[in-house]
Amino acid sequence: MHFHSTHYPVARRSGHYRARIGGVVAASVAIVLAIAGCSSPATTSATAQNKSLTLAASIDAGSFDPALIQNGNQAQFWTPVYDTLLLLKPDATIAPGLAEKFEYNADKTVLTLNLRKGVTFSDGTPFNAESVKANVEHLRNGNGQNSFMVGSIKTVVPVDDHTVKLELSQQDPALLTYLTMAGGAEGSPAALASPSIATNPVGSGPYVLDTKQTELGATYVYTRNPDYWDKKSFPFKTVTIKVMSDLTARMNALQSGQVQGAIADGTSVATAKAAGLNVSFNPVNRRGLIIADRAGTVVPALANPLVREAINYAIDAKGLLKSIQQGYGTRSTQIFNPLSVAYDKSLNDEYPFDPAKAKKLMAQAGYANGFDVVMPENPTEKSNPIVAQQLGDIGIRVKWAKVDATNYVSEVQSGKYGMFWMSLSIGDPWWDLTKQVLPTGPWNPFKTTDPALDPLITKAKTATSSSAYQTAMQDVNRWLVKSGWFNIWYVEQAVYITSKDVKATMHAENTVPYIRDFAPAS
Repeated sequence: MHFHSTHYPVARRSGHYRARIGGVVAASVAIVLAIAGCSSPATTSATAQNKSLTLAASIDAGSFDPALIQNGNQAQFWTPVYDTLLLLKPDATIAPGLAEKFEYNADKTVLTLNLRKGVTFSDGTPFNAESVKANVEHLRNGNGQNSFMVGSIKTVVPVDDHTVKLELSQQDPALLTYLTMAGGAEGSPAALASPSIATNPVGSGPYVLDTKQTELGATYVYTRNPDYWDKKSFPFKTVTIKVMSDLTARMNALQSGQVQGAIADGTSVATAKAAGLNVSFNPVNRRGLIIADRAGTVVPALANPLVREAINYAIDAKGLLKSIQQGYGTRSTQIFNPLSVAYDKSLNDEYPFDPAKAKKLMAQAGYANGFDVVMPENPTEKSNPIVAQQLGDIGIRVKWAKVDATNYVSEVQSGKYGMFWMSLSIGDPWWDLTKQVLPTGPWNPFKTTDPALDPLITKAKTATSSSAYQTAMQDVNRWLVKSGWFNIWYVEQAVYITSKDVKATMHAENTVPYIRDFAPAS
């Protein structure tokens, strides 16, 4: 689960023809970037190297198994120990990681990676082409929500120890982005098959999890990896992450100096600024309801598009933005980032708050007397009572099912619930489409398809120019909004707060900064 003032060039990205990430402007252009361009601005003085960093996280780590790791808040737990094949810079361009160079063939069905030499995992196993193959297969064959990130990779072909070709079954406009995230995380092949990797990760990252000092579910302690290849980008000697689900507790810990960084929300901004703390914003999440059961499998009424439209009219999205986010965000009806090529600003006027119109649509759909719906209740979500009341006002009677916050994601993806609240990160438009709309995506739990939507998606995927891709993606977006597949309220500003002596650079497509995004303020 994840949570706009900062504008970064995630903008105007046109998928596999985008002049965006990695500077991919044509299928035949090789992408060769200097590693100097991906180092963080961290100082490497002796004083800085002896500092420690302590962060507060809103949820627990989950599994460290590379097949199960997640982005969002949990990225802070695994990025200290796992390197990724590529890196996403703060300006949303893609840079080398464990892969020093990367190049597509002409039709973008083969991606060649030239791997960094001399890298070893913390168990002594060498990083090479075979380890890339092992990790892709481990993720693809696992049951984690990010397995889709390597779903387009048909075959991994090690050419030699430090060259590997990823042969794709089809074009994947977001593959480079995936390789900067969980899709590109590299664990030791020797450890992947062991159940212990869930709690004792073995990677090639800048830190190693200190299992003796770590208390699972509460405190995670990381010590420097002395053999790491890019020490200058990680200036802290140790990193500690404390699990604090309560926002008040996180703010108190920040003000008292117990921690130097924590995720917050709009209600904390004034307090943080008054205390002299550093506040950072990032337009990275969209919040609202996923109306998942569009075929009416568990809630027959949701198969009717008029009912889905009624839900969109029934929720006061602007009111929620003001009351929950204190206005730190932008009204949106769309699943896509406001700066992406798929975004169409005019669609945000599609569903003004209009309970009377919602009631008429309910009656027109044959549900004048309403219906019952069971929704999972995330205990951390403040909108629950408002949503229940406003849906109740048009006859949709919400019954809450208690769900533990740590297990919320797996619960809502189980197919038990016709609709549910969710906050999801937004970035690369094809990634957003893949994870939320395609039947293989983790946020389409009923695997819904539609004969009117499918050709629109195909047209976007096979577009031969950036303009054609943009037009096709906007057509997809327009169809989704008008068909009521989602009830999106707004794009929120993720709020991250650090102490006076620590600076954090917000990650271009993640709620919280990665560990490489932190540095001493001086």
